[in-house]
Amino acid sequence: MKPDWFKKFLPHIIAIGILLLLAIIYCKPVLDGQVLTQGDNIQWQAMAKQSLDYKAAHGQAPLWTNSMFGGMPGYQIVLESREPFNISDLGKVFTLWMPKPINFFFLAGLSFYLLCVVLGTRSWIGLLGAIAYAYSSYDPIIVGAGHDTKMMAIAYLPAVLAGIIMLTQKKYIKGVAVTALFMSLLIASNHMQVTYYFLLLLGVLGIVFAIFTIREKDYKHLILTGVLVIAALGLSMAVNTMTMWTTYEYSKETIRGGKSELTQKAADTKGSGLDKEYAFRWSYGIFETFTFVVPNLYGGSSQGELTENSETYKTLKSLGVPDQQASQMIKAWPMYWGEQPGTSGPVYLGIVIVFLAIFSFRLIKSWHKWWILAISILAVLMSYGSNLAFFNYALFDYLPFYNKFRAPSMVLIIPQLTLVILAVLGIQALLNPELKKADLVANLKRSGIIMGVILGILLILSVTLSWSNNSDQMMAQQFKQMAGGSDDIANQLMRALHADRASLYRSDVFRAIILFALAFGMIWYFLKDKIKMQWLAAGLIVLVVFDLLQVDTRYLNSDNYVEESKYKGNFSPTPADQQIAEDKDPYFRVFNVTKGDPFSDAMTSYFHNSIGGYHAAKLILYQDLIENQISKNNMNVLNMLNAKYVITPGQGGQQVVAQRNPQALGNAWFVKDIVWAPNADAEMKALDNLNTKDSVVIDQRFKSAVKAQPVYDSAATIALVKNDVDEISYTSNAATPQFAVFSEVYYKEGWKAYIDGVETDYVRVDYALRGLSVPAGKHEIVFKFHPKSFYLGDKIGFFSSLIVLLLLIGAIVLEFRKKEVAA
Repeated sequence: MKPDWFKKFLPHIIAIGILLLLAIIYCKPVLDGQVLTQGDNIQWQAMAKQSLDYKAAHGQAPLWTNSMFGGMPGYQIVLESREPFNISDLGKVFTLWMPKPINFFFLAGLSFYLLCVVLGTRSWIGLLGAIAYAYSSYDPIIVGAGHDTKMMAIAYLPAVLAGIIMLTQKKYIKGVAVTALFMSLLIASNHMQVTYYFLLLLGVLGIVFAIFTIREKDYKHLILTGVLVIAALGLSMAVNTMTMWTTYEYSKETIRGGKSELTQKAADTKGSGLDKEYAFRWSYGIFETFTFVVPNLYGGSSQGELTENSETYKTLKSLGVPDQQASQMIKAWPMYWGEQPGTSGPVYLGIVIVFLAIFSFRLIKSWHKWWILAISILAVLMSYGSNLAFFNYALFDYLPFYNKFRAPSMVLIIPQLTLVILAVLGIQALLNPELKKADLVANLKRSGIIMGVILGILLILSVTLSWSNNSDQMMAQQFKQMAGGSDDIANQLMRALHADRASLYRSDVFRAIILFALAFGMIWYFLKDKIKMQWLAAGLIVLVVFDLLQVDTRYLNSDNYVEESKYKGNFSPTPADQQIAEDKDPYFRVFNVTKGDPFSDAMTSYFHNSIGGYHAAKLILYQDLIENQISKNNMNVLNMLNAKYVITPGQGGQQVVAQRNPQALGNAWFVKDIVWAPNADAEMKALDNLNTKDSVVIDQRFKSAVKAQPVYDSAATIALVKNDVDEISYTSNAATPQFAVFSEVYYKEGWKAYIDGVETDYVRVDYALRGLSVPAGKHEIVFKFHPKSFYLGDKIGFFSSLIVLLLLIGAIVLEFRKKEVAA
């Protein structure tokens, strides 16, 4: 006879096994030795190369990196604890050590299944919800793009919510342990925007919970739950002290959270944070919300793939384009016609799930449906961004920290979570014997009418929509250039494009109608006692799997994987890279102008210390330097940044070449003269014509840190001894006092300067570099990067992780003892 515990857990084991199997099947190429091609992840590998190489040689990653933007905190790219344990180490346990991207989908499903267990749903309902959450289209889209930290954070959201709901259910010890554990893992994923959205959800949940508990006069439960939620959140923040402290410290100096010292630029920004145009660039269109039920409402992806039955292919063929070329062209055709500047795909929640959510709302009697409704509406309104400016601009200006984030469309991860919760709660209520069948049938009819009206309107609109957007005029010009200046050919291609957009739209509307009808029919027959519950369960699960995976494979499929050897080809050096690699100079920088925008591409950093790079939060002083000097090709500024090589396009279509810049000033030099600037504006202006070899401009607020005016000594020398990333050493020799300029980016949070072992002041010079007064004589000068935020934060995280671990062990022990007593 099987033990009772096995019978109890068997349905959960089966459900979790199905989640794992589904993830493996969907991501099977990775088990065949292939590698997922992710654009952003390729960029990350380039920017992280120096840090990972250093770790391989020294056992730990450095905290600074020289590979991008003249230098920046490396912990913003590769962040690792140096303590023996952190609770985030348990993350791999929950993914069963599965490779990427299997781990993402399995973890998201497992996390939502845990939430369903806490909500008290049956195992098959939990399985359905887990599949719906894990495979909502946004997930495979961001996995394909390489947004790994975002996906990992999304995967943990339901588990954190499960812990919070345990607390509301008066399961205090388990609730605080689960909340602290998974909130720690969520924050450790290091995607602050996802965490921010979850905190908004938690705030709305808290308000609704407070209202209902106050109405029931259960003040003790309200207070205790509130205290424990705060304690769990505080503990999870303590676990991630190092991550949060370093990020907060860095953010104050960046375009995300800092404020430029330049007067005009500061005036353009209200407070600190992003400017509105940049922050709201990816705003979801109001009508675009219906992609929740019709994925190709706006054409899907900006580079959609068409078939040979498409009007575009037929038109290309009629214009004489060869078969192979036409087939290649339609693999990345501009299908998206929404209001965003571009997209990799829509937010599709699934027609079946949305219908079930509508059906569920009236069935659910608990307080949960009210916070779900409130946060879902808020999230949708926030996703509209600049398309609902009066509302979202106010949030941007007054909601704390909201102006640090961009891409409002990302907030739709909230309805991705909440509508699935609503759906599973409703299905569970459907099985409640206390509900009358007549009422359930009436509610099904009402829900069916609502869904039918929505789909009917969408179908009718297919004869009135324009199938074009503001980008089509530019697209028409590109078609005209392709056609050698022919307006007629361009117009033919535009008509074909619009026809294919219309076809995709109508096809997905009809698809939605069929799937909706099947879901409606299954529930109808169940309520009429025509089919049993297990057939309803199997039918709905199969329907959801088909609904979502059929869309998901449009954006993440076998074409996204390549052989490992081909993947490594992304990192093959060019002849220019090989030429530069022959230079035995231990330290210099490279400026690559062949990559379009050199400040939005990190590939140069894979091989060299780069003037450019790619990061969403550049240091604001460096951004100012880019906009005011580097973008204007000010060679004196490039010289002071030690740009020894400039990679340029070859002549006549030849391969890129590396041109040596003989005027690069090296790693450090003595200047003859100091130019004092009254403010940052004057400092930046002075760089327009400053001979950075002989002179340095310094804001006068640093005057007290400059010991003396330099006295020219033609024989004075200063030279780099070693650049060990986090520690840079130089030797100097001069008969008179000197002022040294170092071609290293100024960052006050963590860098300290020493002369002969004694700490000394250094200042910001030439707007973005470091400068230091050097006395006469022979000296050793050392810069060390030792940020307190990292080292002390890491210690706090270690001890806090031990507390969370003890909490978790305690909760497990108490649960087993409780069952033993019950037995």
